[in-house]
Amino acid sequence: MPDAPIFTLEHAFLIIGGLGIFLYGINMLTESLKRLSSETIRNILHKATSFPILGTMTGIAATALIQSSSATTVLTVGFVNAGLMNLKQAVSVIFGANIGTTVTGQLMAFKVSQYALPFLFVGILLYIFAKKDSIKGVGALIMGFSMIFFGMHLMSQGVLPLKQSEMVMTMFQNFSHNPILGVIAGMVITMLLQSSSATVGLVLTLVGSGLINLDGAIPIILGDNIGTCITAALASIGTNLAAKRTAVAHFGFNIIGTAIAVALLPFYKSLILMTSTDTVRQAANAHTIFNVLNTLLFLPFTSLYTKFIELIIPGVVKIKQDRAIYLNKNLLFTPPIAFEAVHKEMARALTLSDESLTEINQILSANNYQKVDSLKTNEEIIDNIQYDITKFLVELSRKELSKNYADSIPKILHSINDIERIGDHGESMYYILNRKRKLKIEFPEVYTQNLLLMLEGVQEFQHLVIEYVEHKQDVNLKKAYEYENRINKQKRKFQEVYFAECGEQYEHALNGMVYYDILINFEKIGDHLINIAEAYNEIRY
Repeated sequence: MPDAPIFTLEHAFLIIGGLGIFLYGINMLTESLKRLSSETIRNILHKATSFPILGTMTGIAATALIQSSSATTVLTVGFVNAGLMNLKQAVSVIFGANIGTTVTGQLMAFKVSQYALPFLFVGILLYIFAKKDSIKGVGALIMGFSMIFFGMHLMSQGVLPLKQSEMVMTMFQNFSHNPILGVIAGMVITMLLQSSSATVGLVLTLVGSGLINLDGAIPIILGDNIGTCITAALASIGTNLAAKRTAVAHFGFNIIGTAIAVALLPFYKSLILMTSTDTVRQAANAHTIFNVLNTLLFLPFTSLYTKFIELIIPGVVKIKQDRAIYLNKNLLFTPPIAFEAVHKEMARALTLSDESLTEINQILSANNYQKVDSLKTNEEIIDNIQYDITKFLVELSRKELSKNYADSIPKILHSINDIERIGDHGESMYYILNRKRKLKIEFPEVYTQNLLLMLEGVQEFQHLVIEYVEHKQDVNLKKAYEYENRINKQKRKFQEVYFAECGEQYEHALNGMVYYDILINFEKIGDHLINIAEAYNEIRY
């Protein structure tokens, strides 16, 4: 009677199914942590400064919260591309991100697989029956953790018979004898799985099952640090020079660190052996210690490393000022940061329209038409920004958003439409003032003083709205209504001069028509500003 096969189809199913559950668990864990702590992540990333040690602590904190160095790095690339962070800040954040992601590996080294299913049950109950989004998020978090350990348990059961396969054991032993091969294997696996934590989890499973020893595990773990860079590299496609430099800096950091670790492998292994007697814990420690030591090695030379990256990727960072500069597709995965970028872009559009008003002031007060073309140029840029924001918000609406975020999108769309209309009035002023210049119309002193007084109120109102839009705060509606009422009263009062001129000779009537057109545009800008103020006070998140 023939012997039963060592490795059956059932074992293959255990490995495949376990891997699927394990990967889904990691994804659910990361996504639930993002949702639960996305506001905190936004605030943490804003703390990144030019001091490398603070940037590194920022990277550690952000990644420890979401347990994905790839997510943190992708966000960092997006921040750099948007001009919210410089290369030096980004590099230090990336140093910390590599340390922060090792927490998952440390957790996976605990032998708690037997509790996975009961915890999974608890997580499912919370996720299904909880009414609050925050409680559902905790349920998803527990489910993610549980599936990671349950998946590892299934995989370990599936690979046990492979210990009897001489071919499989020889393949894994090759990683011990040829570290470069192990590094390449770790790099490729991580590139395919798009998660360094997944690779570490697989290595811990293999170590726990006795299929691979520490000598074979370390090179794979070193390679996984290089493989995780592919996510940032993909995120940098289509971005500006600074963002591409950030992705290259991430690659360089891990490649150089891995090369040093491989060169000093015997000493590195000795250090790992001192940390624990448990082989699974040793493998997890190998991941953590590499990233800590690599960061400590690079940290004192952050400025030099930044200059080195700029040297090998030369050029001047150019931001397309004629389009949105703060929006980036990589920010879509973290709604709080994505919405903040939208607010900054809207404030920028309002600032452009304010620049137009300042130019109008120069024309009216000093007949200085030197920059009159900027009125039309600014309007075109504002149109582009409106299009980019609208497209960005449509894409954002397809993500999983809380009710408050979802409800805010129509209000923001209305606001950006009002901003675009303010830009249109700037363009109207371009044609009105050019007509004034072409016809050599000279306003009486009373016309000029009235217009400048009204313009002063419009700009004060606009500055108030810009401040609140940029920081996404409730507008002081009492003050906003005061500004609008003042503008409306001035328009009614100042137009009386125009009506009086209509009965005079043609030259005076023409002056009055141009004067009245300007009054109307100023008044309409006030109307749109009050619309924006009211809409922003209805946004709640």
